[in-house]
Amino acid sequence: MLSYLTAENSFIRSYGNRSLLLLLLCAFTRTGESVAKASIIGVSVDINPAVIAAFGPVLGLLITASLKLEADSLITAREAVLGEVGRSKPAFRTSVWLYLLMLVPTGCTAFLALQFLLKLVPDNPGCPEWNWWRQLTDFSRVGGTPSVYCIGDLTKGTPWTYPPIETWLLLACVLGSAYLTYTVIQDWPMYRGR
Repeated sequence: MLSYLTAENSFIRSYGNRSLLLLLLCAFTRTGESVAKASIIGVSVDINPAVIAAFGPVLGLLITASLKLEADSLITAREAVLGEVGRSKPAFRTSVWLYLLMLVPTGCTAFLALQFLLKLVPDNPGCPEWNWWRQLTDFSRVGGTPSVYCIGDLTKGTPWTYPPIETWLLLACVLGSAYLTYTVIQDWPMYRGR
C-alpha cells in the first residue's frame, strides 16, 4: 500500500511541476522583450516569446499526454498493490484544489494558443492592420510568412507562421489537451487508493 501511495504522491508532484513550467512559459510570452532569460541551477537559457507562442500549445498537449499516461499507470500500480479491492471505486471526497491543479496545463495551453492567435501576426501587414479573425480564415499566407510579435513589435528571432493551418492545429492541441484533462479528472476516483 505504501508503494502505491508513493506513486500517487509522485504523480501529483509531477503534475504540479509541469504546471509550473507551463505557467512560467505563459509569463515569458508577456515579457515584450526580444529575448527573455531563464536561469535555473546555473544554466541560462535565452527564450523568445514568439517561439513560445508558436510552439507552446504543442508542448502543452505533450505535457498533458504524458500526465495522462502517468495517471493510467496508477491504475496498474493500484491493482498490483490492492488486488481485488483496488477495482472498486472508493467513496471519498477529493479536494477541489487538486481538480484546479489538473486544469492548469489545459488553461496554459489555451493561453499560449491565444497568444499565437492575437499577438503573432504576419510581418506584412503588421500588428495595426492585422485582424485576429484572419488568423483563422486567410488562406493567402498558407505557404508561410515572416512574423512579428505584437508585444514589443519583435521581429528578430520570430518564427515563420503558416496561417490559418497552424492556427487550426494549435486550436486542435487545446482541444486535445482539454479532452485528456477531462479523462484524467473523470477517472481520478479509479486512480486513488483508499
